[in-house]
Amino acid sequence: MALIKQEKLNEVLEKANIVDIIGNYVPLQKKGSDYVGICPFHDDHSPSMHVSTKLNIFKCFVCNTGGNVFSFVSKFDNISFIEAVKKVSELAGVDLEIKGTFKTERRFKEEYELMELSSKYYQNYLNTKEGLEAKEYLIQRGINEDIIKEYKIGLSPVNNDLKDFLENKKINLELAFKVGLLNKSGINYYDTFSGRIMIPLQDMYGNLCGYTARCYKDTSENKYINSKETIIYRKSDILFNYYNAKELARKERELIIVEGNMDAILLSSYGIKNVCALMGVVLSKNQIEAIKKLNSKIILILDSDNAGKLATINIGDELFKNNIDLYVVRLSGAKDPDEYIRAFGKEALLDNIKHATKYLDFKIETLKEEKDLNNLKDFTDYIKEVIILLGNISELEREAIIAKLCKEYNIDPNIIRQNIKITQPVIKEQKTISKKRKTKYEKAVSSLIYAMLLNKNYYKIYTKQLGYLENKVESDTAISIGGYIKKHGDINIADFISYVSEYEQITNFVTNVISENTADFIEEKEFCDILDIVSKCMEEKEIKRLRKEIIEEKDIDKKIKLVEKLAVLKKGSDNNERN
Repeated sequence: MALIKQEKLNEVLEKANIVDIIGNYVPLQKKGSDYVGICPFHDDHSPSMHVSTKLNIFKCFVCNTGGNVFSFVSKFDNISFIEAVKKVSELAGVDLEIKGTFKTERRFKEEYELMELSSKYYQNYLNTKEGLEAKEYLIQRGINEDIIKEYKIGLSPVNNDLKDFLENKKINLELAFKVGLLNKSGINYYDTFSGRIMIPLQDMYGNLCGYTARCYKDTSENKYINSKETIIYRKSDILFNYYNAKELARKERELIIVEGNMDAILLSSYGIKNVCALMGVVLSKNQIEAIKKLNSKIILILDSDNAGKLATINIGDELFKNNIDLYVVRLSGAKDPDEYIRAFGKEALLDNIKHATKYLDFKIETLKEEKDLNNLKDFTDYIKEVIILLGNISELEREAIIAKLCKEYNIDPNIIRQNIKITQPVIKEQKTISKKRKTKYEKAVSSLIYAMLLNKNYYKIYTKQLGYLENKVESDTAISIGGYIKKHGDINIADFISYVSEYEQITNFVTNVISENTADFIEEKEFCDILDIVSKCMEEKEIKRLRKEIIEEKDIDKKIKLVEKLAVLKKGSDNNERN
């Protein structure tokens, strides 16, 4: 079990610039003393996420997500808190000095471990004499030894060698069947892949979840086959090489999307690493969301044939509807990026990428195809189709295209404007996030906890005047604040989030508290007023509880004691009100 001292966590938080790190994921703009950006944790269209350099935290005022830089990286990359700390520490240049083994528990642990074992087996087999022909094929395709190792490319044997290997390792063959490594007929198992180059597939978080298997000999078999859908592999949930490309894509604000795995691998061999490949000609919601999260310019370079052009339009339309900054490259003189870069070289491809066409311009040009613009009906249809596109873009782009159309075809711009239906969502989506209405007590407790996170002295006042809260997670949070202050002599919100990170309920509660409160400073009088509200709310609730208990109690002696208890409580409450 890996252990990281709180002092080391605090050092990482102090040295890690929260704006720089979150800015690697989401573009941020300075607004007053804070920074703002599009929240990646809900369907945000106007900046709802604020990053405070003073408090060293982020918070979204729409979906209530918040926390420190570790919380952000953990949630965005879907990794554990410890993994997030490790990642942030590397970015901040801090040696963590982790004690113990760095391990993380993950769902489907056995399945992923089996996939990793199969990958090592396939890689080893490629390096045997039986793999010479397959390796020669790869090298001829421009995929050298370094790229073979980087992508963990392997070879499946022609017999049932993998099954025999797993049996000798005493691996459950039914598990191997469930993850797609084996097939079975009746009770007999056999290898799924036979005599094929094995290209591992990773999910969006880097887990090996399946394979693309390529035939490298001239046969009548399908050139490519993919793993079947399993509990860990769903074709619609991944993009080939996304996990490896995402960090560079964020840094360069640019991601290249190609059609085939081999295209992505070959571009990578030429040093173009910010590239991923489609897993089909339709993008799923999950794939689109993964692309959106990069907040990068997307460049589609699909095959140059008619099928590739149609795929460019189908996929481009989906990305365009999701307000993604989209560009298109249509290569000439080669059928795909793989063939193009081998024929014309890296610089020629990079020049195409540099001069990529804005998707909207590409789409408008394609709408002209197979239309005779001298024909009134064709011309009218063309203008109508362009007008539909204009509803999903910014006003600046819209006016530029209207001006271009009017100049080219001598059309009255008002006619075009009158027919445009604005379809780009701005605020509407924000309303889909419903928030439970909080009681007076809940609002006051949230403010109380937040104030104690800002000023250690308020914890002392709280313990003297109240000392407990109604709800367990509220009390546990207050106790944790006291424990932190006792240990460190002060309080810091960002550090405190790390301090309670292993307690999920407290972490979630504190995250909500941070999202619900905005002040950087709270006066002592205001804190005492908040404390008074909390105290009165608790007293009122206790009075109601006692009254109900008195009514329900049958034993006369117990009823008298309850009445006496209620009288004392009411007297104290009345005295507090007079004071």
